[in-house]
Amino acid sequence: MSAAILTDAEAMERQAREMLDVIHHCTTWDERMRAEDRIQELREDAASIKTRIESSCEHIRNYYGLDLRVGMEAKHAGRPGRVVGFSGQYVEMQLDGDNHTTTCHATSEMEYPQGTRVGPGPDERFAHLVEVDPA
Repeated sequence: MSAAILTDAEAMERQAREMLDVIHHCTTWDERMRAEDRIQELREDAASIKTRIESSCEHIRNYYGLDLRVGMEAKHAGRPGRVVGFSGQYVEMQLDGDNHTTTCHATSEMEYPQGTRVGPGPDERFAHLVEVDPA
C-alpha cells in the first residue's frame, strides 16, 4: 500500500468532516440523509484502507519477524530509500533518486537498519533471508 493510498484515506476523512460541518445547510430531509450516507461511506472506505495497511504491516511482523515502520530507512538491491507503505507481504519503497515507488518483497534483496527485529517470530524460517546492516 503506497503512501498515496494512505493520503487518499486521509482525504476521505477530511471530506467527511467538511460534509459534516455543512450538513445543517441541507434544505430537505432527503438531502440531509444522502449527505449522512455519503459521510458514512467515506469514513468506512478510509477505515478499510487503514485496516489493510495495518494488516499488511502486522503480517510482515508476524510472518517474517520484521518490525517495519513507514518512514524507516532501508535498502533494496543496495539502493537506499525509505519505506512508504505496505501491501500484503510487500513493502513500498521510495528509493533515492526515483520519482515513483518500488514494490519489494519484505525479504527479497532488502537490507534493514541495525535494531530492526528479525525473529524470533512465530515463523523463524525466513530470518536468514533478511540482511540487517551491522553498522
